[in-house]
Amino acid sequence: MEINEKIVREMKKKFELEMNKREIEIVEHWKNELEVIYKKRYENLGSLQIDIRGLMERMSNRASILSRMIKEAM
Repeated sequence: MEINEKIVREMKKKFELEMNKREIEIVEHWKNELEVIYKKRYENLGSLQIDIRGLMERMSNRASILSRMIKEAM
């Protein structure tokens, strides 16, 4: 059974659109997290570094979880 090229192109376009929507959601989420840190008033540089380190750890943890999910799906 041969798949119509038009259907393949439409499916590919829908997939790419959905991926772009998800990427926008992800970028907006982390941007909002960073804005919270930016707007906060810090008494010293050490406090800022602690919050930035915490954000980086959360991002790293999320990336690890997603990597694990991908490996398990395969």
